[in-house]
Amino acid sequence: MPASPPQDWQVVDSRDEIITLLRRLAEARQPVALRHNVRSYLSLLLRLDTDHDQLIFDAPPGGFAALRQQAVLQAQARVQGYGLRFPTTVDALQADGSLVSWMPGSVEHAQRRRTHRVNVPRSVPIRATLFPLGGRPIRVRITDLSTHGFGASLRRESAEELRPGRVLDGAFGLSGTAFYAPITVRAVRQRDDAYALGGEFTALSPGDRRTVEREVVELERYWRPKATNRPALRHA
Repeated sequence: MPASPPQDWQVVDSRDEIITLLRRLAEARQPVALRHNVRSYLSLLLRLDTDHDQLIFDAPPGGFAALRQQAVLQAQARVQGYGLRFPTTVDALQADGSLVSWMPGSVEHAQRRRTHRVNVPRSVPIRATLFPLGGRPIRVRITDLSTHGFGASLRRESAEELRPGRVLDGAFGLSGTAFYAPITVRAVRQRDDAYALGGEFTALSPGDRRTVEREVVELERYWRPKATNRPALRHA
């Protein structure tokens, strides 16, 4: 899964700035890769406990059972166009499977050249329909997805109707849930005999944003290298 190369990493060691960056990560609900030796876990940062300098991570599939107290994890994530990475030490495993670790003394961050998107495998067809004002509905196949936008493939005759900056209504089906949201066309490109569309979500309701967040997490988990077969994504 290709990703945009980051710019130079910068170290942040101010407590206030660290808390700000980690709060953004928790609020964005972006996947966090936690590495310990040769093992890797994909999780979410649920919240910060600034009174006790602790981080609380969601339980991934299979849980954190192999981790022990004082194990040092290397965390890495992307949020709001930035890459984040930091060490964090395990404090405890909760009864619900979540992980409590210590807030780092420093965080590295780097701005990426574009918003990170997760590729959608061909075995998981995600469809959307766009509705130009006064025109016919345009059906597209989603090829990559983020909480900010998406990439899609479409037919030539449909691509000719779209121009960057045009605002459309869209209907999206993710994990058996349909939602409607306005989108702005950001790019239309020809690739050999196919056409690709880049779209940005103009306004998502809190519920629809959570739906997209869950889908992104499922896709990230699908693409993680695994020793066993990849899990099936839950689509209707």
